[in-house]
Amino acid sequence: MRTFFLSFLMLGLGSLLAACGSHSQWGVATSPVSLEELKAVAPKGQLAGNAQPQLYRVSLDLDPREQRFSGNVSIAIKLETAATGIWMHGDDLNVTRVTVTSGGESQPATWNEVLSTGVVRVGFPRRLKPGYLTLDIEYDAAFDANLAGLFRVDEKGEAYALAKSESIQARRFLPSFDEPGFKAPFDMQFTVPAGMVAIANTPEISREDIGAGKELITFARTRPLSTYLLSVAVGNFDKVDAGVLPPNSVRAKAIPLTGYARKGKGAEMDYILKMTPELVQTFEESLQQPYPYEKLDIVAAPQWPSGATELAAAITYRESRILANENSGPAFLRGLKSIHAHEMAHMWFGDLVTPPWWDGLWLKEGFATWGEAMALSQMEPTEGHDVQAVADAIGAMRLDSLASVRAIQEPILRNEDIRNAYDSITYNKSLGVINMADSYFRPDVFRPALGEYIARFADGVADSDDFFHVIGKTVGSPDLTDAFDSFVLQQGVPVVSADLQCTSLGAKVALSQARYRPLGSSIEPGTRWTIPVCIAWQDGAESGRTCTMLKTREKTLALSLPEGACPGVIHPNAGGVGYYRFTLGAHEWDALRGSFATMPETGVLTALDSAIAAFEAGELDAVRLLDILDAGAEQSGNQAANLALDYYGDLLERVKGTPAEAAAQARAGAVVAKIRSVLEADGGDAEMSARLDRFAAIKLNDEEVRVRLMASAETYLDTQTGLSSDEYFPALSVALADGGPEMMDRVLMATDEIDDPVFDQSVVNALGTVKAAEGSARVLTLIESAELGPRETYTLAMMQMANPETEEATWTWLKANMPAFLNSIPTQWRRRAPRLGQYFCDTARIAELDDLFAEYGAQAEGYERALAETKESIRLCAALNEATQRDLEAAFKISAD
Repeated sequence: MRTFFLSFLMLGLGSLLAACGSHSQWGVATSPVSLEELKAVAPKGQLAGNAQPQLYRVSLDLDPREQRFSGNVSIAIKLETAATGIWMHGDDLNVTRVTVTSGGESQPATWNEVLSTGVVRVGFPRRLKPGYLTLDIEYDAAFDANLAGLFRVDEKGEAYALAKSESIQARRFLPSFDEPGFKAPFDMQFTVPAGMVAIANTPEISREDIGAGKELITFARTRPLSTYLLSVAVGNFDKVDAGVLPPNSVRAKAIPLTGYARKGKGAEMDYILKMTPELVQTFEESLQQPYPYEKLDIVAAPQWPSGATELAAAITYRESRILANENSGPAFLRGLKSIHAHEMAHMWFGDLVTPPWWDGLWLKEGFATWGEAMALSQMEPTEGHDVQAVADAIGAMRLDSLASVRAIQEPILRNEDIRNAYDSITYNKSLGVINMADSYFRPDVFRPALGEYIARFADGVADSDDFFHVIGKTVGSPDLTDAFDSFVLQQGVPVVSADLQCTSLGAKVALSQARYRPLGSSIEPGTRWTIPVCIAWQDGAESGRTCTMLKTREKTLALSLPEGACPGVIHPNAGGVGYYRFTLGAHEWDALRGSFATMPETGVLTALDSAIAAFEAGELDAVRLLDILDAGAEQSGNQAANLALDYYGDLLERVKGTPAEAAAQARAGAVVAKIRSVLEADGGDAEMSARLDRFAAIKLNDEEVRVRLMASAETYLDTQTGLSSDEYFPALSVALADGGPEMMDRVLMATDEIDDPVFDQSVVNALGTVKAAEGSARVLTLIESAELGPRETYTLAMMQMANPETEEATWTWLKANMPAFLNSIPTQWRRRAPRLGQYFCDTARIAELDDLFAEYGAQAEGYERALAETKESIRLCAALNEATQRDLEAAFKISAD
């Protein structure tokens, strides 16, 4: 990996040219090269780095009311070795002029878009010697229609243009070196319709009336940035002045804070803007590193392909994630806080210090995900953000249980595979590994080491080896580096077996490690990790924990109890912060279940996940599993209850239509009733109550709850009162199921009448649950027309595939219409299309998936990993059903006796 740094004080363009000296930089004339010859040698992934951008000067003419835009870019480049041309990036750009200048001499150059991924060859008329050159490019292009690159959207009569640059989409609107490792300052100018708001990465320093109803806006020079961090936004945004981030003990200067939302929605930025100063200060104090940019803009985009993107100093969110109003429920606000903390963490992890290539994506996304709970737990220590972090890490373990899963870091050799790194392994497994290190080595040691890493590589790039070196040296423990290395570079979830052994000499636990293998898996044994393991124990009123670094296949750990004492309970993942599962004997499982009431919720979460995993590996019987699920749901907090209910939902689907169905419904209903009684005794919990209503109405078909939700939906559609945003989805799902075609008309009309992006998204999700034949047929017409939007079209298809009642009709339609479907969804989502089959549990479907993507895979570049993981999931589902179905049905019947 190359590692280089760029100074704030960049040489001006004239200085770069003067540095070339008086001797000619130009050599012999070059010969023409055919496009086929170029394709044969074009870099399919990372560029070689022979040409290093030093400074960009960008001028864009942008009118979001039009269909096209134009631009000019001048790039100062350092050429490391003599060359007849350079490789760079540009995708579907109409380039009208390219000029290369070196040594005071300018020559026309050629522009060839060689690969479909936007790899470009700029050819020189003569060989250039090493040194400095300037590339000037004039071009125009169409605004994208599918939320990629520089796209335009119309919302409530207003047009907006926004740039989604990550990961390799800046090349769609800017000829550039579109890789994270190429960091350089940018001088940006926009020509826009007079009076329109324009947003870039730095403050606006001048606005000039140039006639013809247009203004020329100039922005301050940026710090060195990667192209994926560029902000370009133009439109009639509401601008909300939120004052400044005041100076503090870490940062000496005030930072202007501004919110932007589409016209008429500025007031709904209030919640996120008010929490921002404390959030920024929390990161600054934790890392002992100041916020690095000249301003901080929070932008609510009318449409955005992801939840948010960390555009430097101009963080941009899909508006449905951050616009808050009087109907915003507690779950929505929790999500708002989390996504805001995630993006704020990126200002240090990713923006200021950047991985040189996409295989190091975890260094920004993993730390940003970890930063959510790290910061929010300090701001709101009793709100369960630490529990959410453990739940998120557990969520990654299902994907990490596949043989076909990728490691946190592994080579990315093709541009088509870059987006495959944006998965729960990079985000949530990395979170779990970092959380484990933070806990084991202690926050007061680990977090200052992170600050040292940030300071060391500020404004530059750093790969995993750089990180491991700095963090290990600062903490002073080679175990830290070994642990990170083993988890980052290897696939899979460790499972730690814990065998409690008590003698007159004391208590000890025999530990062993292996890679988790569910029933039907092709995973080979042999993987070994360096695992920070902590065992919690309880002996009557006494309790404690004992920790070790498990480096070998087996190890015996003595517990710190009085001589001769034997604990009644052990938990092999104390506090639940270790990224591993565990197994116990039957007696130890029963004892652990009995202690849930006195255990921290994080411990209950990991126990529930480990029990589910043991059942799916054939190592825990269904009776004991159900008892553990019930205890976890009834005696702990929201996240544990959510995990238990989610798995109950899966089990209910498995026994649907069998003699055990009624017993399963009754048992799940009893669990819901018990949770409700606990909530009532504790004074109520609106967030969990909404979750229980959703489960009862949709999974249990609870008539009382459905009648109540139907009435609430009717009231909301009439008055926009009576529902919080957390209740939109269950209420609308019931209304669409029970209200017939007239209700679907009414709900769809409401999306035009009610200006609430969270409501709009809930409508899409609720439409995805429609099961009746007539309603499902209408949902298919919405998918076919794509009239609800690119993201929404994909969501509808995925949710209809998740419904057993609508799966076949939806799959038949998808097979017949796959090219049109792929063209209607966000460009960067097309690689996900094989995951539409993830709910299949019949291995006969695998051939259908293979055939479909053999025919249409070229339209979904990078689909191969999603296809492999989906096929494996189908095989595992079939194997699980075959091995455990009889046991599961019997367990539910026993509970009814």
